[in-house]
Amino acid sequence: MNGSKMMRTFLVVLVVALIFYLTFFILTLFIKDQEPAPAPDIIGAQADGTLYSLSENFGKQGVALIFFELEHRHSQDAMGNIIPKAKELGVPVVAVCVSDLSVEQSQARMKELKMPTPDVLLFDVEGTMAETYRVDPPPCSYFIDKNGMLRDAYLGPISEKSAEKELKGIA
Repeated sequence: MNGSKMMRTFLVVLVVALIFYLTFFILTLFIKDQEPAPAPDIIGAQADGTLYSLSENFGKQGVALIFFELEHRHSQDAMGNIIPKAKELGVPVVAVCVSDLSVEQSQARMKELKMPTPDVLLFDVEGTMAETYRVDPPPCSYFIDKNGMLRDAYLGPISEKSAEKELKGIA
């Protein structure tokens, strides 16, 4: 390749990159953050068989909702990053175990993995609760304010710093 062809290729790549970055910059100037939307209610069975409705918290206090898989490392991290800080801030955590294991098997595996215990633990054996929130794959963490409005969502891992920021926003 001679010098002029290399220069032309370089200029084309440079122009494409410049167009991309300018488009991104312009879009971020004009697109506002998405407004909070009402959080869908989910109703699920706890380990003792009693039913729990997420909307029980609406109008009272914010809540952190975590969908997790037992064997997924990021799920274990999300639980570990959210639950201790939520307890410290007084924010209830509802965790939904998305697994085809039985309730007893899931509880035993959680103890084995030394996962922190949420305020409410639901078991979504059929996947209906995960489907309501379009969880695929876990972990997914949702932060819902006291008015039942979905403030933010993390699809995948969440850092301790991000978890603390979101929890403070709904505390």
